[in-house]
Amino acid sequence: MKGNHMEILNDDNKNMSKRFVPAGQEAAVPAKPKKRRRHIMLVVAVVALVLMILGEILGSLILHVCLLPVKSVSDGTAFLIDTYLGFIGIDLVVVLYCLLAEKPILHSFGSAGHGGGAGNTLRLFGLGLLAGFAMNGLCVLAAWLHGDIALSPGEMHPGYLLFALAAVCIQSTAEELLTRGYMMGALRQRYNVWVAIVFNSLFFASLHLFNPGVNALAIADIALFGFALSLVMYYMDSIWFCAAVHTAWNFTQNLIFGLPNSGIVSEASLFHLDAAHDSIFYNVGFGVESTIMAVVTECLLALCVVLWAKKHPKNAGAQRI
Repeated sequence: MKGNHMEILNDDNKNMSKRFVPAGQEAAVPAKPKKRRRHIMLVVAVVALVLMILGEILGSLILHVCLLPVKSVSDGTAFLIDTYLGFIGIDLVVVLYCLLAEKPILHSFGSAGHGGGAGNTLRLFGLGLLAGFAMNGLCVLAAWLHGDIALSPGEMHPGYLLFALAAVCIQSTAEELLTRGYMMGALRQRYNVWVAIVFNSLFFASLHLFNPGVNALAIADIALFGFALSLVMYYMDSIWFCAAVHTAWNFTQNLIFGLPNSGIVSEASLFHLDAAHDSIFYNVGFGVESTIMAVVTECLLALCVVLWAKKHPKNAGAQRI
């Protein structure tokens, strides 16, 4: 009995020492992020739409003033300017808004070495390009081996391809900054991370609802693409990787193989599409983006990201916002 009594007293003394801490020596408790009205789901969606519209207007003005004379170089150049380069306005507007109202989100856009996202490195940007090329390349290869598409080589100047890659990068980065950057970052400050992931993925898919040739499978596929990239943003803290995958995917199918990119066909590409028919590997109206093979590659990307997070638990979910 005496031994038990002493143990109880010792336990009480430990608990008392935990309860009573000398003044000025209290452990610092991290402050919870303040939930702001501008991070409510509906408000975030409206702000994103406004940023997109203002960005499109600004992009049109920039193209009209600076690039109108360049359009006459070739039909392909005019296509790139009108289809892809105009997104530069959205890039600028999103960055400006985050600079004024969402500085923690703006920081996640920068390079890892300068206080930016932990995964925003040139190495991961290059890896994202390889991933995007591989994903879309596998889809195109499956359609070609199945006999769904017939391709013939075209003539294209290397300089045009580099210009095309830069133009597509501007467009893809704009969509990533808007959805995986601003939208996901803002929602994460108020809701569970999975709410932010799912909502921004559905919003991203809804932006393509009125594209030529769109169908239910295409929208589901685009939502899954957004979901996979949202996992990248959460686990790897790398919007650079997201932008690189998105860029390589669009560039490969539209400017390399001449296939529809979200229903839009390029006027100039490295290969020409001579014939095509519908199958499980290809959709005439929407290309490889409305196929089971695209779903498979996006699931593989999501799986790879989750496996990476298990091997790098210290870095997983490292976003500061």
